[in-house]
Amino acid sequence: MNDVMSRRPHLLAASLLCLGLAGCGSSSSSTGEPSAMQRTMNVLMFQSTSAPPAEQLPKDDEQDTGFVCPQVIIADGGAAIRAQAGQDSAGLRHQISILNVARECTPTGPGGGFRLKVGVEGRVLLGPAGGAGAYSATLNTQVMRGTTVVARRSGRVGGSIAAGQGGTDFTYVEDGIVVPPGRGDVEIIVGLSQGGAATPARARRR
Repeated sequence: MNDVMSRRPHLLAASLLCLGLAGCGSSSSSTGEPSAMQRTMNVLMFQSTSAPPAEQLPKDDEQDTGFVCPQVIIADGGAAIRAQAGQDSAGLRHQISILNVARECTPTGPGGGFRLKVGVEGRVLLGPAGGAGAYSATLNTQVMRGTTVVARRSGRVGGSIAAGQGGTDFTYVEDGIVVPPGRGDVEIIVGLSQGGAATPARARRR
């Protein structure tokens, strides 16, 4: 992974944990209730299947401290990865995509330091050339203050797709990131990278 990921401001979640609020995000149910994926993310972020009322969510601009929780940026080329067996769409084996992102900041004192939690919702989809199996990719999370990398994390995301299914959802939370006090704007950058080739179902039976 490059030390410095692209910083194009491609924002998928403008407010804290948008994906837990009815009508906000691509995976809400038609009834307005949170989807199973949203409920899982809410448990991980809020220790509850539902997000707290909007008035109880941390505000981006806290007037008493001046602290602003930075937005999450998706790296250029990091929103989705594909595995191809050919050049055209018929050769697509699978695609792993980021659908929603969220963050939660807890200030640790004066000077702009804070603890950070980053959540990602995504989906694995089979293509015409794909089959049942386990599919995964690496999710990279990088935090920068100005031009300095202050934190870097990597984790595996993805899921298993059974025969007859077209895809599966995943949720991932990176917790315990400590951003030290300092000068300069903070950027939270996430992106998918290749890695963890699919394990076809037939191979696991050998």
